[in-house]
Amino acid sequence: MYAKRFVSLLAEKVGKTDLSQRAPDDMPQRCESLRGYGLLPAGRTKNVTPLSHAQMAATILAIVTAKPGYAGLAGKTLSNLRPVGGPEASFQKCATLGSAVESLLQNPSALDSLLELRVSDSEIYTNAHGRSAIIYRSGDSIQTAHYVHQNALSLFQTGAEKDFDPRDLISSAVTEMVFYAPFFRKIVDELKREASAPSMPPVVDPRDDDEETRKEERIKRLGILRNSTFLNLPVDNQVTWPPVETVVQFEGYRLILMPPTREHTTSIHIDLVGQRITSENAVSLINRFLSLMTWCDDNYAILQEGWSGNPIPVPVPKQNLGFATAYHWIFDRKIPASPEARKALALYREGRNAEQNYFPSFAVLSYYKIIELKFGDFEGPKVRDWIAANYPTLKADKMLTREIADFEKERGNDEPEKYLFKACRVAVAHSSIKNPSDPDELPELRRLHVAAHVLRALARRFIIDELGVSECPYDGS
Repeated sequence: MYAKRFVSLLAEKVGKTDLSQRAPDDMPQRCESLRGYGLLPAGRTKNVTPLSHAQMAATILAIVTAKPGYAGLAGKTLSNLRPVGGPEASFQKCATLGSAVESLLQNPSALDSLLELRVSDSEIYTNAHGRSAIIYRSGDSIQTAHYVHQNALSLFQTGAEKDFDPRDLISSAVTEMVFYAPFFRKIVDELKREASAPSMPPVVDPRDDDEETRKEERIKRLGILRNSTFLNLPVDNQVTWPPVETVVQFEGYRLILMPPTREHTTSIHIDLVGQRITSENAVSLINRFLSLMTWCDDNYAILQEGWSGNPIPVPVPKQNLGFATAYHWIFDRKIPASPEARKALALYREGRNAEQNYFPSFAVLSYYKIIELKFGDFEGPKVRDWIAANYPTLKADKMLTREIADFEKERGNDEPEKYLFKACRVAVAHSSIKNPSDPDELPELRRLHVAAHVLRALARRFIIDELGVSECPYDGS
């Protein structure tokens, strides 16, 4: 089946899967993303090249993700989900979810046994997105084959399916799409109809030819290679930025700058493979670049979190900066009478703002200064004694399990209170030779980000317990 017909068929079947219906350009955008990941035919003949079963399976799974621009990543990730308990415990003994979906398109008996296919692209385990369940008949019984991210190695051992708990996950809410047998039967019937129809010579649409010419010109201009893998990072800034997509040579590397549009934010991109640079070193290089731009323009430039993996530089969508609202909003608080409490709240807001805007060094300093309010000189032992006494409570808090685990790795053999003082508070506040801190270096930013999480929790505990400030927005205090 040709891509254009297959996409039209899928759009028809999934167009009403939510209340608002999918936009007319939803499937074309998904296909473009899939082509970027090499999961669909590309080039001038992309619409006249018959799709393989693997390509059709990836396209079906790419429907699951909500945003069309992430379809390529979703198709790749979900196709590679592996069966809990190994292939012997899977549907049709398939080694991946992608091959299981292929079997539904090729094997009539497999399709006859299918009851439903459930797929989610949510984060199920830490840094591991995606899971699936195929529910099917086997003789007189109903079986379920579970598929999880390929990093969940412990679940691929023989027999793991017997004790597998699909509710054991890190997320408290996930999204999921369910496919039923008629969905696949429609595709199979169309494949049979096309196979029996007389063959027609494929004709390349002139519009596809023009589009590919533009793409080839862009690929040449940006220096994109066959194996390129781009890191895409948003930049919140007020420095002077080019008005069009621009290549900049910096320290022997090629950076691509993209301007903001109605849908996309200002962004910067680098080919990790083509430029032979790690993502960690690339972030540090880009920070150095932005530091020079900040100095020259005397204005701010904040590098934010992005992603990598695309074979071409991808514009970064603008953030949907949602905020918490309440149907009945109640607020009844007074300015604290204590000068220490007032200053603590001011420092907390400053720290929270810095943390939100990718300034972990300032967040660390602000949170630490809150604990210093009651004890005076920051070099005195009382601050460290307070941290030592309260850290075990944080360590036992299940809501902070991930943050504490990261912090334990970073501090190594240092005691928490000494690490937070010397390696964090002193390092960011002073030009220390023994405890240097370079905010352009990604490992240092990551380390301080972890410390800021822990110090924020300690600061909140200090404000509540030591300064007597309530967390309730309407208790009249």
